[in-house]
Amino acid sequence: MEWLFWAALLFVAYTYAGYPLAIQWLARWRPAREQPWNPGDDESRWPELTVVIAAHNEQDRVLAKVENLRALDYPAGRKHILFVSDGSTDLTNERLGAQPDVTLVVCPQRRGKPHALNEALQRVQTPVVVFADVRQMIDVQALRHLVRRLMQPGIGAVSGELVHVQPGSRTAANIGLYWRYEKWIRKAEARFASTVGATGALYAMRREHYTPLADDTILDDFEQPMLVARQGLRVVFESNAVMTDELQAEMAGERKRKIRTLTGNFQSFARHPWMFSPVTNPLWLQFLSHKVFRLLVPYALALLLIAPLFCDGAFYRLFLAAQLLFYAAAWWGSRSTTARRSRLVAFAGVFVEMNWAAVLAMRTWLAGGVNARWEKTS
Repeated sequence: MEWLFWAALLFVAYTYAGYPLAIQWLARWRPAREQPWNPGDDESRWPELTVVIAAHNEQDRVLAKVENLRALDYPAGRKHILFVSDGSTDLTNERLGAQPDVTLVVCPQRRGKPHALNEALQRVQTPVVVFADVRQMIDVQALRHLVRRLMQPGIGAVSGELVHVQPGSRTAANIGLYWRYEKWIRKAEARFASTVGATGALYAMRREHYTPLADDTILDDFEQPMLVARQGLRVVFESNAVMTDELQAEMAGERKRKIRTLTGNFQSFARHPWMFSPVTNPLWLQFLSHKVFRLLVPYALALLLIAPLFCDGAFYRLFLAAQLLFYAAAWWGSRSTTARRSRLVAFAGVFVEMNWAAVLAMRTWLAGGVNARWEKTS
């Protein structure tokens, strides 16, 4: 059993530390490939773009979002706004329909975000499309930063950076720490070659590179960038194109979001087997290390918990004891608000929740997946 223990330990270490450090090192030695795109003072050189947003029952947020989009700095007359109302039954349609500079597409029946995006792209006439969500507020300079990168040779999609506002709880702070770790990896992947996926709340691509999605697709912001990469183009991360959001204060909302996201990964894996081949997937190494291995870590952790029971030596007993203490801290934090104020307890809880979500996501996928019609957590 010792070989199984060490194989599991090395797998977890590679997934959480080895790969992130390796991709950072590789990115550091990668020569710069981007040719800066500079339109100069000629505003007419900036391509026209359409900001596309799918919305369902967002009457309380849409007007603030429209004002946010209007305030974004981009050459006059070259920015267009298109909302798709996906079966809204509140005042979303009325409020958007009253905005003279907003194109509104109304889908009478709710069929999910992918269907809404497909409907939108049939109407977009501009060479560049920017996908955004209602909830997050976009920085005033974000569009210019996205387009500057998109216009560089060889780049097919550009992801913005999601920045979370000050967390209101220790749990939220640790979720935020995980998100910063995730962005650290994505930035290195983008410098090295391409990142796997984009931030769904803000990313840009050329309209000609858009691939229509199945209506029940869960992760448009993973499948669409991967399909762009398959066309031989890079998917990069632009840290200056910022949008802001609030973190989930407790794990319940984050668990729901994470299970949905990871279930979407399983859905995409099953539908696109080409992703698993180094011949057809130019991001094969990043895809396996960043996406697939994360979903297998919980089972390696289970082996690390079981294998020491069948191994001789003080090291294995100490390792088992350390694991039990760590999981006990996570359990304690789930039962006690006071305990969650401890950084270690809160971190243990978030770590366990993230990996447990991967197990639940696999179970959810095997049971038939989740509905593409996402219900908001807050």
